[in-house]
Amino acid sequence: MAEVDVQPISTGAEDEWNSVAGWLPESFRHAISPMLIGALFGAFWQTIVLPYMAYGYPSPVQGAFILALLFSPLMYKYLLPDNDGDLKEYALGLGILGLAYSIIWVSGWGAMFCGGYLSVLIWVWINTTWWQYELPSFRYGLWHAIGIDIGAFGGAILAFIYL
Repeated sequence: MAEVDVQPISTGAEDEWNSVAGWLPESFRHAISPMLIGALFGAFWQTIVLPYMAYGYPSPVQGAFILALLFSPLMYKYLLPDNDGDLKEYALGLGILGLAYSIIWVSGWGAMFCGGYLSVLIWVWINTTWWQYELPSFRYGLWHAIGIDIGAFGGAILAFIYL
């Protein structure tokens, strides 16, 4: 029988990404923070703005995207501090997906499926794959828009129930 050549596992910098120290800050910055921002925006829109709207539109999710576009320079600065990308690209990513979600939520048909359930599945897939790459600002905007959608939906529901 031939002997098997066994090589030791390297303990370089790439192994940091396989530990909690590598993925937890990125995960918090790109997954949890946009969802919490969306929850705050959705709860704000549900409790403060929506009672004064005549027809109930824009909905809390749509209002969260309006607020996200208004606050996109701050979000870009604090969620992407080391990124060499462009703020316009980030806002474009937020805006394009925000517009698509706004159309889905106003349509009535399939809104819960496309804006809720399907978004959660896509968000989980993105969170498990995209964190390990250095992405352009546009894709970070898309990623954060999905988190804002999920957070705004949950935040509006919680605000409606408890406030």
